[in-house]
Amino acid sequence: MNIFKKKLYWMTPILVVVILLILAIAFIPAYNPEPKSIPLAIVNQDNGTSIQDKDVNIGESFTKNIKDNKELSEKVEWIEVDNKKALEQGFKDKEYYGALILDKNLSKHSMSKVQKVAQDGKMKEIQTAMTEKIKNGEIQPEQAQKMQSQNKVEPVKVKQGNVKIIVNEGSSMQGAQLSNTLLTTIGDQLNTQISKQGIQTLEKMNIDISPSDIQGLTNPVKIDKNNINSVKSHQANGNLPLLMFTPIWLASLVGSVILFFSFRTSHNITVKSRIIASIGQFGAAFVTAFIGGFGYIYFLTGVLDVTIDHPNRVALYISIAILAFISLILGFMTWLGIKSYSNIYDIIILFSLQLIMLPKQMLPQFYQDYMISWNPFRHYAETLRELIFLNHSLELNSTIWMFIAFIIFGGISTLSAAIIRKHNPTRTEVPS
Repeated sequence: MNIFKKKLYWMTPILVVVILLILAIAFIPAYNPEPKSIPLAIVNQDNGTSIQDKDVNIGESFTKNIKDNKELSEKVEWIEVDNKKALEQGFKDKEYYGALILDKNLSKHSMSKVQKVAQDGKMKEIQTAMTEKIKNGEIQPEQAQKMQSQNKVEPVKVKQGNVKIIVNEGSSMQGAQLSNTLLTTIGDQLNTQISKQGIQTLEKMNIDISPSDIQGLTNPVKIDKNNINSVKSHQANGNLPLLMFTPIWLASLVGSVILFFSFRTSHNITVKSRIIASIGQFGAAFVTAFIGGFGYIYFLTGVLDVTIDHPNRVALYISIAILAFISLILGFMTWLGIKSYSNIYDIIILFSLQLIMLPKQMLPQFYQDYMISWNPFRHYAETLRELIFLNHSLELNSTIWMFIAFIIFGGISTLSAAIIRKHNPTRTEVPS
């Protein structure tokens, strides 16, 4: 019955509860990810029009209404963009997930049916009055015909207004889906608003609306939808960056452990031999990273039929990432040992999974404020997304500089450990 005297036996339920609580905290973003402040662009090109000597600019009034909408403002952060060129740059820089573009003739065309109905109503009134005057002998038919030809009005051409919805699908599948839903709803609201405004205008003018005119009045705007940077087939529904994280990290971890034990069991007695072994570690890490990176990408594309448009570019990035992760892991293991390293990084990875999977606006505020900026795995996934889906080139951005810092840290850490750490005369002293 000695088992009942063991502290570990009585601590079992406590440890299980602690683990469950830690896991619960780590997966908070996935429990109820409510979007807040989804960045959407709005490009108002509407030049307005004139109805009954009154200036009307639907684009201007609609933009103001949706920005002042309190319920909508909790979900959407509207970014006003001046022109399409600036819009394209914003999409490239991932400043917003979608955009609403109001055409320059939005007011003119969307209100053209109202103007046509008003014009026809007015002409009908004039014709009725004229017929009545001819009937009463007030004017002659020839005189009435001459008056009609003199006062002939150019008929209004009825056209639908145009609104474009653009969704940047490659920036984030969750963000794109949210943007598509929000922008579609807003487009429907615009149709409803213009219809209501048109009917009210005709009612004020005391013009009867025939059933045949109802359809044109209730559907004054055509909504065109367009996806850019679309996710293609065999791209894991836009989740490739997440799926390409775990293999890269585990491969880097295994490579680091092998290099760590290779150094530890090589019986380097002198400082010189330890320095040479340390340099050899990094030489092997470099070769491993590039063989692994290019081999991994070409296996995905050639064997598993994964769609990657620029495989060499992505393979080079993956190789740099593997080298950086191996360097980072070795840099810590050299001084702390495998067990200490494992405890620290297991916790970091646990709290990083949701950061990789969800867009920023669906994460809790704590994650947005304190986790995204420094988390290396988030930066790795975001740059990989840019390369695969947004057609970015590989350049010295913040992620690459972060990887360079990891490589430098790993090199300095392992080299300094080889020189500074004490060792016994028979075996290299590296903490296990």
